Amino acid sequence: MVMYLRSQGQLVALVLVGGSTKVVPLGSYAAAEEQLRRLHADLDTVVGPGLPPRMRAILHTAAVRDGHLLSGTLLAPLLGMVEDRKIVVVPTGALFAVPWSRLPDCAGRPVVVTPSATAWLTAHDRPAGRGGPPLLIAGPGLEHGPRELASIAALHPGARCLAGEQATPSAVIAALDGSALAHVAAHGHHEPDNPLFSAIDLYGGPLMGYDLQQLARPPRHVIMSTCELGLSSVRTGDEILGMVAALLAAGSTTVVANVSRPLDSVVPETMIPYHQLLAANVPPAQALATAATTAPSSFVCFGFG
Repeated sequence: MVMYLRSQGQLVALVLVGGSTKVVPLGSYAAAEEQLRRLHADLDTVVGPGLPPRMRAILHTAAVRDGHLLSGTLLAPLLGMVEDRKIVVVPTGALFAVPWSRLPDCAGRPVVVTPSATAWLTAHDRPAGRGGPPLLIAGPGLEHGPRELASIAALHPGARCLAGEQATPSAVIAALDGSALAHVAAHGHHEPDNPLFSAIDLYGGPLMGYDLQQLARPPRHVIMSTCELGLSSVRTGDEILGMVAALLAAGSTTVVANVSRPLDSVVPETMIPYHQLLAANVPPAQALATAATTAPSSFVCFGFG
């Protein structure tokens, strides 16, 4: 477990591994935040429509460079301790939005991001439960959504699909209640100023973060292959607010979501292998790390995995 902390403008990591602990200074928090901001700017711009191929190549190179810089700040000083182990990350501030699979020191490495050590332990100890069949949801205007859901449905016999006019906010909330696994392929957006108004676009209107409070039995595992819904607004004391936080607070154990704008055509290249591995009983964080090696993505495994 790596807990990132801020003290008088400096970033430090508290590393817990093999029964020992160590505090590792990492330099200026503002410098790390700026490296992350640049990486996000690269990733969000490179997926823009109508971008000339030469500019796309330049931005891709910039994203790789900024990923190396951020990895050098956040992870390189810790590698002597963590070696090739899975990492459970407890972030601070802007670091809740790090696209870990974009950092070279995390290539193929399972990473789980959790709001706190207590939250991770609570999820670890939560009974698995039987749950209902997998639920697959397709929102409007997603060109590659039908292919994504058809391929995933073939991997989960008995899965229930909600698409077209069936995928309304009320129908989706009702179907989410009691599902073991829910995959949502839809557009969406994070609302920084009002995080619980972050929304998934469905037929007939949006499903918002505060709507998830209606769930009596939230899905244990939720995948949102949507735009940037892995982002959270961070309040005093590193309290996170947003769609991921709402699901974890409602009782979901694992939430997989994007922390930058994805290229719609590439999402299935990550999500289909991810579900293939889940169907083979590979744990979520390992499945996501492996799937991310087939196509670059900014999906993050939140909670427990």
